Amino acid sequence: MKFFFPIAIVAFNINLFAQFTEFHPELDWYTIKGKNVEVHFHDGAERTAQVVLKIADEVWDPVCSLYGYQPDKVHYIIKDIDDYSNGATYFFDNKIEIWTSALDFDLRGTHNWLRNVISHEFTHMVQIQSAMKTTRSVPAVFLQVLSYEDKRRPDILYGFPNFIVSYPLATVNVPAWFAEGTAQYMRTEFNYDNWDSHRDMILRSYALDDKMLTWNEMGVFGKTSLGNESVYNSGFALTRYIAQKYGEDKLRDITKALGSFGNFTIDAAFKQIIGKDGDEIYDEWTKFLKADYRKRSEKVLSNLVTGEEIGKDGFGNFYPAFSADGKKVYYISNKSSDYFSPAGIYEYDIQTREEKSIAAGVRSTFSFIPGQNKILYAKITDDNKNWYNVHDLFIYDLDKKEEKRLTHNLRANNPAVSVDGKSIVFVYQKDGTTNLGSVDIDGTNFKRLTFYENGEQVYNPKFSPDGSYIIFDYSYGNTRDIAKVSASGGNVEFIIATDNDERNPVFDKDGNLIYASDKTGIFNLYKYNFTDASSVQLTNVIGGAFMPAINNSNDIVYSGYTSSGFKIYHITAEQQKKVIGSNDYIWVSNPPLDSNKSLGDINNYNLTSLINYDDKNIAGQEKEIYRGAFTRLTFFPFIRFDNYNTGNTFLQKIKPGVFVTTDDMLNRYSLFAGGSINTRMERDLFLVFDYKNKLPLISSLGLRPELSVELYSISRKASDLDIGLGGSYFDSLGVEIFDQVVQTDVSYNLFEFDFIIRHRLFSRNQNLQLRYAFSSYTASIESFLYYNYSTHEYNLNPTFKDNYFNGHNLEAKFTWRTILPTKDDDINPIGFDLNLTYNYEANDFNNEGNYDNEDGLLKAKYNHFNFHRMELKTGLFLPIFDSHTFNTTLRLGSIFGPKQPDFFDFYLGGLIGMKAYPFYAVSGNEIAWLNFTYRFPLFRNIDTKIGHLYLDKIFFSIGADIGNAWDGEIPGFDQFKKGIGAELRIQLNSYYLFPTSIFFNASYGFDEFTRVINNQTVRYGKEWNFYGGILFGFEILNFNQSKYRR
Repeated sequence: MKFFFPIAIVAFNINLFAQFTEFHPELDWYTIKGKNVEVHFHDGAERTAQVVLKIADEVWDPVCSLYGYQPDKVHYIIKDIDDYSNGATYFFDNKIEIWTSALDFDLRGTHNWLRNVISHEFTHMVQIQSAMKTTRSVPAVFLQVLSYEDKRRPDILYGFPNFIVSYPLATVNVPAWFAEGTAQYMRTEFNYDNWDSHRDMILRSYALDDKMLTWNEMGVFGKTSLGNESVYNSGFALTRYIAQKYGEDKLRDITKALGSFGNFTIDAAFKQIIGKDGDEIYDEWTKFLKADYRKRSEKVLSNLVTGEEIGKDGFGNFYPAFSADGKKVYYISNKSSDYFSPAGIYEYDIQTREEKSIAAGVRSTFSFIPGQNKILYAKITDDNKNWYNVHDLFIYDLDKKEEKRLTHNLRANNPAVSVDGKSIVFVYQKDGTTNLGSVDIDGTNFKRLTFYENGEQVYNPKFSPDGSYIIFDYSYGNTRDIAKVSASGGNVEFIIATDNDERNPVFDKDGNLIYASDKTGIFNLYKYNFTDASSVQLTNVIGGAFMPAINNSNDIVYSGYTSSGFKIYHITAEQQKKVIGSNDYIWVSNPPLDSNKSLGDINNYNLTSLINYDDKNIAGQEKEIYRGAFTRLTFFPFIRFDNYNTGNTFLQKIKPGVFVTTDDMLNRYSLFAGGSINTRMERDLFLVFDYKNKLPLISSLGLRPELSVELYSISRKASDLDIGLGGSYFDSLGVEIFDQVVQTDVSYNLFEFDFIIRHRLFSRNQNLQLRYAFSSYTASIESFLYYNYSTHEYNLNPTFKDNYFNGHNLEAKFTWRTILPTKDDDINPIGFDLNLTYNYEANDFNNEGNYDNEDGLLKAKYNHFNFHRMELKTGLFLPIFDSHTFNTTLRLGSIFGPKQPDFFDFYLGGLIGMKAYPFYAVSGNEIAWLNFTYRFPLFRNIDTKIGHLYLDKIFFSIGADIGNAWDGEIPGFDQFKKGIGAELRIQLNSYYLFPTSIFFNASYGFDEFTRVINNQTVRYGKEWNFYGGILFGFEILNFNQSKYRR
């Protein structure tokens, strides 16, 4: 008799920050070293790397001084691979990743990118590490629970898991607003990231409309683009308020208090340091803000000149443009998206007020080609040799509904077409610097128009009416100016250059410049007269006015910011005359209180050089080839309650262990290992090594596979197992009766070696995985006494090992997953998921329990089971309305050829299948399963905090299943098993940073049936089955991501 023993492999992942770990073996990497940091960069990013090294060493001491903490050496990774702007701090690894592309984000003002992002991310490193309760080598300790179904079947050791818990006891608990607020505050004297007019616009709009984030909402992300940015915005504002009212030293003290054992909330830290809890501080701050903004906005509110809101849907409506006849408006909108992307171009008819979609997947500026019904735009694409995410130019034919690509890997964005329709001007970037370039209308004859080399930024180019020159926005430090350059390239001449922010220039029919400026503290539209250099204000808004376009009647459409996001407004020429001068907003230069209570230590540093920096003339450090640097070993201890053997005592069910991980700084190599053991010496050991680097010959062919090696060693014990000896016969009930039955203990051991090759196929969403697996199962049978009828005495049978299974498995798996990015994409995904798997198995299996006696030792007599199998799993998640979805799951599988023993069966039920029946209830060489599920929000925006837990949303679903597994011919429809179920999903955050997902499922099987296994009858069906779990996400439910071993 041979036993199955399932081992559930569940991913206990920790996703603290989004990671962008694309695999690019074609790049050569280098290192430069400073006093406190090392900077690693690839070819083409050296200028940025040298500047990063300079900045990182310069800001090190002032930032560390504020928090009284010095981290170990920090490694910066510089990437100029994608048109993507971000920084990411891995504070457990002392690693910071920086993308060279400067931030051009509609909810942020303009600042020097590298000065800002380096100081921001390094402040994260210092502040969060100083708030840790233990060393960074132990980010969390996990409490885990594994409980199992009733095994029922006599040929398995224990059932499949039906309840899974992995919950952290975190060593860091810094709320999102405080982490981001202090990172933006950095050292306020730097002025690298200040309270600019964009930030004031957002907070002012929220405060005046009484839409500020609640105290609880400020603590976590997981919102829309608008909501997530509001966490940054309100966090920066509250951090400044605390520093100015209570003293800058309180930022350090609150951080240290968060690191105290027993303190898991910012409320407790506030109470300890300031003497007020979080709600009191929040109420005090918001009351001040609302009154202050009302007072400072009185004159503006008395003379609002905004025009008519026409683009109302969505919060990301940008770049409006009139049609040639002025009767229609085209603009970019994200409509119902939770994020600024995906977005597209929409057409709005001013007379009928109807609108329609024109082109999808567009987020850039766009232009109509004169004389043709075609639109030019840029969009992100990875359709290039190395899968880089870069902008290229496209033309969309409105008549033919066809898109044509003009450029390839040019990194061309924000295009505009000349008046004669023959040329295109655009922005392109390299090594953290942007320039203007031009091509002919067919995308050929590239020409560089500006020659910046030191991190300068240009934006929003437009041709002059006569086509002789190009106007654009320019920046290097804080704010933007408006400049022009000849259409053939050359020297740049500034048109408007002040301490204010001027941007988005366009021409009216008379040759005047219409642009946006924050000269009053609020962005409004102005008209600039080239003759006398005078400016006239055209709008008077309380939010902000940007991105104007003007028709021949001097009507203007623009993107206007409100507390609900960016909307499209239409303002007539007559309305523009209603702006009354001097009705200005009262700007505070150092908000909120216009006074500082500084720590005083900043004077110990060369503040002049920090403020008046020169990052253009750098001698630079000598580079060396990157030799590899690994993160410190990180340990995740855990205590697991593992209830697979109900006969174990409570102490034996406790299985302590540890996960260990380390990575190369470039994520080229990574090691993840773990082990646990209980008092019975039952072990779970694994090791996973990933390799993402160049391979001889393979890489030269343009292939870049990711390689992995996985090792598993697992043991389980069974006590007092009955073993039949001697002759046997079957009684009238079909039960096998042996001459004698003895009891002994048996240890079961699994060893598995896997070698995996992964490669992307046709898109980022489609991947191929090739796997070879060798598995060996051994039963170690302890010695036992048996009665020898020949000698009439008891003999001792010695301990022996029965290696009853050795298997070789070749697998090819194609996966295709396209999930729409939404704030609910984990708890309630929308999209498509497909897994198609082919296996060839060559197995040696002693399924009949026969042995040869060789020199007194038993040797298994194997049967050979070689076969092919295929399996399809697909899920379709369809939106219906208001976050309601209808989901279908289809699973089909077949073992080709003659029937194979049930050891190799497909299993239909359980946690990762048809939940109406236990995992092992329905099995066979063939399988078919269809599930329909309707999911909807039960409660949303709950916004409740319970201790260190933040409760956000609860979804509920009901579902119905039909499926079966069988051998041979497909059974009749009436033989298929049917069931229904309901599931509750609860999404929370723990300690502000850790996603926590709770689920409960109850399912009922309508069909009762029996199975006879090893001469025992097992009954299933017409019963409820229950499942549950607490994990970091719902992926195990959404996409059946767990794997199991027989």
